Amino acid sequence: MATNWFGSAHESVTNAIANAPSLQAVAENLGIKDFHQWASAKAFDLHSAVHEQAVELVKTKVKGEFGNEVIDMLDALSECMRKISEELKLKEAKFGITLALPLVSMQHNMLERPDVEGLLTDRALLDEAAYWVDFAAGAYGKEDIKGYDKASVNVAIGEKSGVEVTVAYLPAKGVQMPGHFVAVDRNNREVVLGIRGTTTLSDALTDAVGEATQVPGCPGLLAHKAMLASAQAVLEKTRPALEQALRDHSGFSLVITGHSLGAGTAILCTVLLSVTPLKARPRMRCFAYAPPPVIGPLEHRSLRGLVIHSFINRADVVPRASLANVFHLGLEAMAVDGLDLDFQHRFNLMRRDASPENEEENKAKKRIVEAVKECQEARHAKPHESFPPLFVAGQVYWIEWLGQEGSVQDAKNDTAERAPRIHLSSARAFQCLPRSLTRKPRR
Repeated sequence: MATNWFGSAHESVTNAIANAPSLQAVAENLGIKDFHQWASAKAFDLHSAVHEQAVELVKTKVKGEFGNEVIDMLDALSECMRKISEELKLKEAKFGITLALPLVSMQHNMLERPDVEGLLTDRALLDEAAYWVDFAAGAYGKEDIKGYDKASVNVAIGEKSGVEVTVAYLPAKGVQMPGHFVAVDRNNREVVLGIRGTTTLSDALTDAVGEATQVPGCPGLLAHKAMLASAQAVLEKTRPALEQALRDHSGFSLVITGHSLGAGTAILCTVLLSVTPLKARPRMRCFAYAPPPVIGPLEHRSLRGLVIHSFINRADVVPRASLANVFHLGLEAMAVDGLDLDFQHRFNLMRRDASPENEEENKAKKRIVEAVKECQEARHAKPHESFPPLFVAGQVYWIEWLGQEGSVQDAKNDTAERAPRIHLSSARAFQCLPRSLTRKPRR
């Protein structure tokens, strides 16, 4: 119905302009050959009535598909991009950051792997991490089970003995409300809150709106704005079920887990529950798999005492993808763009994959590497006020897969030559967006 109305309005406005003799005469004077096509375009001029009506129709359609909050999220994302563009002065670029990024990667490819503090040798923790990852995966549900969210989660978890899914919500749309479930694990005496990762466009918008905002009740603590809203929404919806489960199972602990977007939301749920605890005040632990940077500063007192285990797989970009890291990557690209190097030198270095053929190209490469390094040193000296750094929270574990350099893919079958090693690391080691990791880890 809306489509018919829109088509009729468009036709009426177009014909009204096209049939006006004075405009016809003006068009001839201006050399407009196809006046009908010109009039049709003018009907959609910015701020015209038809344009505004078209915008409202699009908004109605988008809200119907993705939820009422999606327009606000898109506006927030647009504002983030505008701020980055203005701060980087993209309009002043000589060649553009697209041409500069491959050159920035020359310096990134010289970086060491993340700092590590030794191997994780706690067998009990390894077993727990392997166990709870099934619950993080369970939050996605089973794709072929539709309309029965509790059954879908239960099958996705693996139908574990002694586990009952009491609440499950796996929406196909809607922003700032990722899918989630509450379960009781009687064998391990745990109540579990599992939160789904990115599966829809709405989830992707939540990931993208990474502006930092204050955490309520924690002065000075910043969090990923959209994921904080998601955590607040999840807790508002699940708090009654969590309270009931802990009331029915006295002495049970609480595990909060998730993957990707779900991991970031799980971390923030853990922080929020430390500020406004559940009535039973259970022992609380968080297992976050591939979490994005969501919190900062790391030394804030509100994070002390929280038990958060964060697992990062090889060169996975998600734990490195924050608005601050994107902005600083842009700064590095603009520094390279501003160098006194002509297009031929830039193109030759990109074409040869940063393997200079002569002394002149070697000098050009050195200047590029130094420009990027200076940006990184300036960042460490003083964070940018508009884009404060956010971090992965808790104890960070970096997973290295032997026998497949640079891979983030898990092996179907581990072998002696291709086996995972889990290193203890720090969130500060993941504050950049390198293209690849090719060198040996520091010991």
